[in-house]
Amino acid sequence: MDNKIEEKILDLALKDSDSAEVIYEEGESRSISFENNKLKSVYTKSIRGIGLRVIKNGKIGFSSTTDFRKPEQLVTNAIESAEFGQEAKFEFQTKNQFKDIKLFDENVVNYPIENGIQIGKETIEKVLAVNPDYECGVSIGKGTSKSRLINSNGLDVSTQSTSFGTSIDILLVTDKGLLWVGEGESSAKVSDDLDKHTTKALHDLKLAEKEIEISTTGYPVIFTSKAIGTLLSTFETGCNGKMIQKGVSPLTGKLGEKMLDERFNMYDDPTIDYADGSYVCDDEGVSARRTPLFESGVLKNYIYDLQTAGIMNAKSTGNGTRSFASQPSPGNSNVIIEPGDMKFEDMIKDMKRGILVDQVLGGGQSNTLAGEFSVNIDLGFLVENGEIVGRVKDCMIAGNVFDAFNNIIALGDKSDWHGSLKVPPFYFRSINVAGNKN
Repeated sequence: MDNKIEEKILDLALKDSDSAEVIYEEGESRSISFENNKLKSVYTKSIRGIGLRVIKNGKIGFSSTTDFRKPEQLVTNAIESAEFGQEAKFEFQTKNQFKDIKLFDENVVNYPIENGIQIGKETIEKVLAVNPDYECGVSIGKGTSKSRLINSNGLDVSTQSTSFGTSIDILLVTDKGLLWVGEGESSAKVSDDLDKHTTKALHDLKLAEKEIEISTTGYPVIFTSKAIGTLLSTFETGCNGKMIQKGVSPLTGKLGEKMLDERFNMYDDPTIDYADGSYVCDDEGVSARRTPLFESGVLKNYIYDLQTAGIMNAKSTGNGTRSFASQPSPGNSNVIIEPGDMKFEDMIKDMKRGILVDQVLGGGQSNTLAGEFSVNIDLGFLVENGEIVGRVKDCMIAGNVFDAFNNIIALGDKSDWHGSLKVPPFYFRSINVAGNKN
């Protein structure tokens, strides 16, 4: 019965609504994790669910369930909710040809998660050989998922995808406080080379042994690709059609305006093989496509799902995201920033006296929507005459992203993936740093 439950629900829904769409999802994930140098858990999680969206008398109704025994109840709930639903500003997608984007790696399916236990043990041995006081956490996880989207306009699309992630974090507790370093990666392919991340974490811990006091003032600042995501969130949120619709984005009404340094190029791109945020079509059946957000510092597009686009008299950009249990809303896929032309090592060498930021704490306690940020430097270093001289701790960094991104010395010549973000390091001319010198 189950593989046809989608059709059954669609047929039932159409008896009492004008049009309907059914999304089916199932997935399984397995992971191992070590905490405080010991194996903590081997974990398996499965999920299966179905969501129904209907349009009745011009209004949207929605319902979802993980209980497949009562499809009639699901349909009744969706149709009743349409009475109080939003006015539909779109029609469901029709049949479509989609690009072939690689989302599935058989090696993930066949990967014995028990391998992770061995990798974890070896990693922790390597870490403790450097310093027996280190407390090490390791996690390795894999997942597979299937989905099917069908609607009353003839759309029927099924996808399969895999996911894989590894991470390490090392904590050192001393009289002077906590020092924490975390590294890792994720994609749709097997990526269990934890060794390179461990090597980097140990290298950073070594650099952080010496603590330095600094005064409060403006410094040249380098953000690594790992840390820069915090500052980019204003642009991601600001380009979201929902925020534009509500009128709360600082980018409202600014399409076509130059807002940032002309070397700044940012794209939303779900068409990259094996990347975390990729898909052949969004969760409403709109084809995946690369959408320029900023080109040469000029704001080019907002991202939309069908309903938000309809309200805004725009077209969906193929960014309708959801799970079976929620209605679609605009969301980013992979966010890509084109690299520049300066090597990361040369950025450091170029600094007379400045700050290198590799990890931050807090997503910005200020008005992030307006572009204000103020974050604690979790892992940061003082650079003097082109050399890293020690760690700066208990310091904050604050400013406005629009000022900062109009005040760039250079972008790194190489971009790295951090989740679904692929970005280079950024070298800023001056950002205010609240120092730790009394």
